[in-house]
Amino acid sequence: MTLAAFFYYLARTDSDSHNLRYQTQEITIGTIESTVNASGTITPVVTVEVGSELSGVISQLKADFNSQVEKGQLIAKLDSRTIRARLQQAEADLAMARALLEQQRAGLKRALAQLTFAKYQFDRQSELFERQLVSPSEVDNKRAMLRMAEADAELSRAQIKASEAQLLQRQAQLEQAELNLERTEIRSPVSGIVINRQVDIGQTVAASLSAPLLFEIAQDLAQMQIEADVDEADIGKLRRGQYVRFQVDAYPAREFEGQISQIRKASTTVSNVVTYKVIISAENADQSLMPGMTANVDIILGKKEKVLRVPNTALRFRPANASLLSGRSALPFKEFVLALDLRGQQKQNVDLILKEFDDEMKAFKEKSIGDWRSEKRLEQIRQKLTNQLKLTLSQEQFEQFSSKRNHASRGNLANMNHSLGEVWILKDGSPHRILVNTGLSNNEYTELIGDKLSAGTSVIVRVSRRQHK
Repeated sequence: MTLAAFFYYLARTDSDSHNLRYQTQEITIGTIESTVNASGTITPVVTVEVGSELSGVISQLKADFNSQVEKGQLIAKLDSRTIRARLQQAEADLAMARALLEQQRAGLKRALAQLTFAKYQFDRQSELFERQLVSPSEVDNKRAMLRMAEADAELSRAQIKASEAQLLQRQAQLEQAELNLERTEIRSPVSGIVINRQVDIGQTVAASLSAPLLFEIAQDLAQMQIEADVDEADIGKLRRGQYVRFQVDAYPAREFEGQISQIRKASTTVSNVVTYKVIISAENADQSLMPGMTANVDIILGKKEKVLRVPNTALRFRPANASLLSGRSALPFKEFVLALDLRGQQKQNVDLILKEFDDEMKAFKEKSIGDWRSEKRLEQIRQKLTNQLKLTLSQEQFEQFSSKRNHASRGNLANMNHSLGEVWILKDGSPHRILVNTGLSNNEYTELIGDKLSAGTSVIVRVSRRQHK
């Protein structure tokens, strides 16, 4: 009965194998260039927006689009008649304040003279009173006049201080009027070229909470930058100084160069897609790049020539019963458990668990011959073993067991500088797994590191079933 079952399962295997068609592709030697693709807008490195701090009517325009301007050059002028009238009023107010100050100073001199005269009269009456030549009321009268003279002098001093403060206020108002008159002349804050003009002669500009925009001046169009939006999945691969290639629609046959100058940490989220701004600097000596152009950017992560490369589809391929074909069994589990040196009842419990696992694996192999959908059941059996060992072993023993198992699954091919992958080749008509180290990758190929495979080796990239007629 057992022999008949074996031949039956063998016939099923041969039948299913003949129904499968493997498509292969050869490993080649060539160039691999890894890039990150993005798009962005070309902008000048320094763009200055020129506005007006005053409200008024534009009376003159001294600059237009593409005008080359120098720092301090007059580029526009507001109607200044209202400001000039305010300036004249401020000058008149200042003159009045100065005259009032002189008047208050003259009044102080007069009050001081009256104070001196009152003091002289009081002293004289006091002397006569001592000789009993005048009555006490006359002395009291002179004393009161002295106090009044002192008060008048203090009042004059206070009025002078008030006049001096008013003079300072009038001077500040005059300076403000002169400054406003100066601001009616709009001058360029930097040397550069006018890339935008927002006003015309006769237009009224209103400066309330913010200065209205009049001009945009690019300081230097010989040096441009690209503000590219890079997806969060790729931002970790970028570094400052990396080489960049980009193209613009205006020159489809021309390739421009640049480099990353800044990676901004502020993120932008649009429709649940997170991107980061990457600033790319580029030379523009011939000024063929213009502000606002869209650049299609390729950021070069690395480039290698004459390397062994495998198609990415081969690294992604995996047969349905890959675990059976790769030869996994319970043997490594037994070795890891025996290394724990278990004793007594705990050892007996683990032996029973391993025996049950062996029985399930034998039954699984007999029932799964030729069945390409058995991977899920195999994972369930392994997970059951792991759960039972976790309940039986101590925490320290289980951690030791897990560490050994994980280390073995990585194998000796683990390398900190490379990634571990697998490819499948046809051997005696069946897929055979080979573990490989991979390096640089792009959208089509991945670099193979090591000498396990050579150029010309055919690797499986996909599988299909033959259609029966």
